[in-house]
Amino acid sequence: MRILMCLLVAGLWGCGDNYAEVKAADNVEGYEVYLQANPDSRYAQIARMRLETLLVEEAKEEQSVEKYSAFIKRFPRSALIEDARKSRESLMFAEARRTNTAEAWQGYLDEHPKARKKQKQEAKRMLKVHEYMTNLDVSAPTIAQINLAENPEGPLDGWGFQVMVTNNGDKTIESMSMSIAYLDDEGRALDTREWPLVAPFWSTPIEEERKVPMKPGETRPWDWTTGNMPEGWSRKVHVYPSRIKYVDE
Repeated sequence: MRILMCLLVAGLWGCGDNYAEVKAADNVEGYEVYLQANPDSRYAQIARMRLETLLVEEAKEEQSVEKYSAFIKRFPRSALIEDARKSRESLMFAEARRTNTAEAWQGYLDEHPKARKKQKQEAKRMLKVHEYMTNLDVSAPTIAQINLAENPEGPLDGWGFQVMVTNNGDKTIESMSMSIAYLDDEGRALDTREWPLVAPFWSTPIEEERKVPMKPGETRPWDWTTGNMPEGWSRKVHVYPSRIKYVDE
């Protein structure tokens, strides 16, 4: 094995304990080869710690759940293990938000039973939404520039969004909120806002008709207006149910 490792690195460093050259190159490949060829070197621990740091930095730069997973499995006693686990959890949560599937939310909860309270609550809330999702028909959003003061002669100083939502299920909905995600050119959410389709009360005043429960078979419009758009917005949005509660629940 040692002869093989020497042959692998001969073009760069030659054989022997060449830690100085490995340190100067300072890359994952170099430390991997060095540690395989010199497991008992007096520099082995330092090399291993640097390798761990580089692997975590690589996972962070690539935003890779798979690379964090590989690191956690390989170095369970690393001083960086807690940061790696937290970063992996954050990535999985962000991916569940991005894909917004029941499988992604359930996978997040299954792998993180001790997840942070806020994230855990959102995951459970979204799973509940998905239980009824097939009974909801949400139209494609319409997007238009508008005058925020509703002045037909005024400047187009804002944006208006609307979707039509139909309750095709057998439950009467007491409250349901919709979230709107502003997307960049690659389909990533730049910012997200939430507003009720139906709710008995809200943190800010809402129209009286929104307070009336939504019966099976009913269709309602969900409207959102704003003049504050995030930088990089592609003029595309994703609108989806994000909270739901049924009458007598």
